[in-house]
Amino acid sequence: MENSKPNFLTRNRGLIIFLIVVPVSFTYQKLQDLSNWFYRVFKATNKLHDKKVNEIQSQVAQAYSEGRLMCTARAPWKTMSIRKATYKDGLAKIPIDLRNILSLDKESMTLRVEPMVTMADITRHLVPKGYALAVQVEMDDLTVGGLCMGIGIETTSHQYGFLFETIKSYEIITAAGKLVKASKTENPDLYHALPMSHGTLGFLVAVEFEIVSIKKFMKVEYLPFHSMDSFGEELKFLTGSEKPADFVEGLIFSDSEGVIMVGEMVDERKEEKLNSINRWYKPWFYSHIETFLRKGKATEYIPIRHYFHRHTPSMFFQLKDLIPFGNKAWYRWLFAWMGAPKVSLMKYTMTKELRKRSMTSRVAQDLIVPMEHFEESIKLVDEDFGIYPLWVCPVRINDKHPYNGLIKYPESGTSNKGHQMMVDIGIYGIPEKVSKGTWNGVETARKLEYFTRSLGGFQMLYADIFMTRKEFEEMFSHELYREVRSKFNADKAFPEIYNKVIPEKWLIDVEMQEEKGEQEKHAEALEVL
Repeated sequence: MENSKPNFLTRNRGLIIFLIVVPVSFTYQKLQDLSNWFYRVFKATNKLHDKKVNEIQSQVAQAYSEGRLMCTARAPWKTMSIRKATYKDGLAKIPIDLRNILSLDKESMTLRVEPMVTMADITRHLVPKGYALAVQVEMDDLTVGGLCMGIGIETTSHQYGFLFETIKSYEIITAAGKLVKASKTENPDLYHALPMSHGTLGFLVAVEFEIVSIKKFMKVEYLPFHSMDSFGEELKFLTGSEKPADFVEGLIFSDSEGVIMVGEMVDERKEEKLNSINRWYKPWFYSHIETFLRKGKATEYIPIRHYFHRHTPSMFFQLKDLIPFGNKAWYRWLFAWMGAPKVSLMKYTMTKELRKRSMTSRVAQDLIVPMEHFEESIKLVDEDFGIYPLWVCPVRINDKHPYNGLIKYPESGTSNKGHQMMVDIGIYGIPEKVSKGTWNGVETARKLEYFTRSLGGFQMLYADIFMTRKEFEEMFSHELYREVRSKFNADKAFPEIYNKVIPEKWLIDVEMQEEKGEQEKHAEALEVL
């Protein structure tokens, strides 16, 4: 059991983030931007890409011939998930230094990139040319590889679905070191098994996305609601009609109040209604949205790249818990020009005690359920978490039988021409009950997992999960996944998803020692295989 006395890093977490992590994040990002610019302008070519891929193939083939399980060599603290990837211990670590934008084809409306390219890189490259991804994911530091092997969602997802629905093709190095292309017509089983596979089917070395033409501004209409019934009805109308709104997002601020944002791209704007929301001195976007609960319905024009990264300065809603004064006017004017602290650097400074606390007293979860269960889902989240604001993003799920991959096509709900509307509810923050000492993080998380499974929904896997393997396979269909693992010999070269997404072994061991009575109820869920 760990010493109960907090160490220096734990006692002074907020001060360290403000005084050290924020300026280091700013400097680190500028150096990274400079490095990437130099690399892409003076070094990167398709020929260099091919050379690097050949080197990766050789290393993979060598590790496979030795019978070793493999993973990427990326340091665990650099990933955007909550966990530190202790599963990498003892595995063959393969360097995947692929961070170039390979090509933009305006005729076919596609963008081909390497896996370490970030969402900030993509908008910086595409927006000045008048393009964006069809599903342009929000956070700057999210990488193509993480989103394609995991999941990506945005405010156009009610039309396009998840980010993976807009992928034209993947280029994968399989277990034995073979380079394979996967698309809807070429290796379609692999193509449909890759989303949510978390690098357990092969190493991604390039991906081709569908892109769309964009305009200069996003015209955003703010629709305030003072009951969840009316909020839910409007959400269903906006996403379920024959001609749905272009962009739809919601923020919920209490059990009865929320604002829906409806967006439409335009080239002209009214100057008096222009709001460059990501200027460093501006209030955090979600706090600005909350003002419309009393102001009433309104319209603004937001520069398009500002809109694409509107929640980045506040890390959605999590920065308020890390730097409580971060939205104060004095902080914004004096320090916010440095941007938000990087998640990766905060993980780097995270002690074991802080990691344990994050599991038991902090929430970062996304549940995705059929739209008709929206109201009851909000009630459960309110009762068990009491965290606001909540992020609401509708998403379309397509029936791809016989190639429905890990994400099941829901049996419940209303199907409409081979697709069904779901809704993502993002819960990020510290529950009110934590301060009262009446909140059990593991027990509440397991209740949420059961609730989500019972509705035919699922959760995102960047967060801590406490499902048993059996429960995990009830939430995610493994049939196609295991067929593909066997076909491409991935079962002999890569860990399974479950083994990659469960919490760290040391963390589970500590929890089981300190809360043995409670943990015995969930011992199977916390067992590390």
